[in-house]
Amino acid sequence: MTDKFIVLDPTLEVETPHVERAPRPVQIHTIGLLDNGKQNSDKLLRKLADMLVTQQPDLKINYYRKQGAYRPAPATLLDKVAAECDAALVGIGD
Repeated sequence: MTDKFIVLDPTLEVETPHVERAPRPVQIHTIGLLDNGKQNSDKLLRKLADMLVTQQPDLKINYYRKQGAYRPAPATLLDKVAAECDAALVGIGD
């Protein structure tokens, strides 16, 4: 009887589509802050907003929040952020 040793490879090669990055805006007049729903992410983003306005008083800041940290943001919310803002940041917490 011959002993066999079987090796399984748990890795998976996934093909992902190439997505071009959005061009950087020349100027930022409105920035969106997207709270991802984790604990303390709102505090982080509010502090960041205060710092940004101190450095750039004319900057308009829009604040958004998604339903929960473990769900992706709905496309409608992302579309709204993209339409209303020149740039956006997502805050994480904990």
